[in-house]
Amino acid sequence: MNLINKFDLKSIFSNELYLGEKLFLIGVFFLPSALPIGGFFLLTSIYISFRKNNENLIKNKWNSIFLITIILILSSTFYNYFFNLSPVLKNIDKSIIFFNLFNWIPIYFAFLAFQIYLKSNRQLLLFQKFLISGTIPVLISCIMHSFLKIYGPLETLFGTIVWFNYESIIDGLGGVSGLFNNPNYLGTWLTISLPFSISLFKLEKVKSLKITLFILNLLIIYFAISTNSRNAFLGTLIGLIVIFGIKRIISFTFLVVLGMLIFNYFLPNILNLSDNYLFYKLTTIYPNLDYPRIIIWKNAFSLISQSPIFGWGAGTFPYVTAYFPPFQNYQHTHNLIIELAFNFGIPIAIIVFITITKILKVAFIKIKSVKISLDEYKIYSSFLASFIVFIIAQLNDITYYDGKISIIFSILLAGLINIIDEKNNLEKI
Repeated sequence: MNLINKFDLKSIFSNELYLGEKLFLIGVFFLPSALPIGGFFLLTSIYISFRKNNENLIKNKWNSIFLITIILILSSTFYNYFFNLSPVLKNIDKSIIFFNLFNWIPIYFAFLAFQIYLKSNRQLLLFQKFLISGTIPVLISCIMHSFLKIYGPLETLFGTIVWFNYESIIDGLGGVSGLFNNPNYLGTWLTISLPFSISLFKLEKVKSLKITLFILNLLIIYFAISTNSRNAFLGTLIGLIVIFGIKRIISFTFLVVLGMLIFNYFLPNILNLSDNYLFYKLTTIYPNLDYPRIIIWKNAFSLISQSPIFGWGAGTFPYVTAYFPPFQNYQHTHNLIIELAFNFGIPIAIIVFITITKILKVAFIKIKSVKISLDEYKIYSSFLASFIVFIIAQLNDITYYDGKISIIFSILLAGLINIIDEKNNLEKI
């Protein structure tokens, strides 16, 4: 499984888009473990993409819809900065509204630029190879964190590259986090990577590499569950279900429910599973509305109703909730659609929700109905599975705010848009 075939320097520098593709792949490799390095290569590839391909970007209807969303986001931001007279916003530094646009605007341009590097099946497959290769350092950090008890933060290049490996997370109830600063971020990265790792395992013909990929799959699943994150546990199940076929959903669901019942009623006393924090979170039922997420959402809905059209501005949620007792000082709404409604208004949240739902529907129908080769199906279904895992994870948390994860989201979206584009004739592998 060669990562780059015919790495011809003369060809690379004589063709800017070819160079941009290689820089894009290198950036994907370094993205999880060395964000500054990966970011440099990705930014360079973005520059090349816009330089050589800008005239084709507005022809895609999906790009146009997201462009409208960005325009509305900017309109909401200017309104909240200049015209929103709420005493809440008067008492904070309103520049944070513009500063927090960096969580949204650059990702849109990255999504546009990366499409040119994910046009063909060859490019889609290369992306998967580089993503999984780049995930190996993440797994190494998890081994260091969980088994070798090597704690951080571990820094290099004057502190620009940090592997967190927090001891306090391991000693507490949060589970493994590896080089990420939060177990939920690690869980999201691993569950996004899992469908691609399974796809490569199913595509690989060389026995030694197939064994290596099998081990990588086991490590990804093991450490995803070791984060003690319910989203990671659910994401692992969803990824497996989508990759191995929709027809098996009922079987998987039955086995999961049966397993939960067995673990809940028969095995806790035998295996002392009641001391396992992930088991506790998965089996604990909240009979009332005191569940922390529900409290956050209730408070968010109350605040959204006070500014439904333009929202409150990006990044203001912790300040606004602190202003209205008895609300608590939450950092975000723990739901991406609610977050969009709070930050920029209900219209934007509705547009994004409908657009993402439509993309998933079209992708599902095309991947299932179009007569394509088995290898192509494996590549396409891995993109769909990974994207579904990401979206579902954002319904109960917002790991999107980690730069590595928001960038990988832009890549997943770009790849999926290319797959469902009827005018895009994807070349054979």
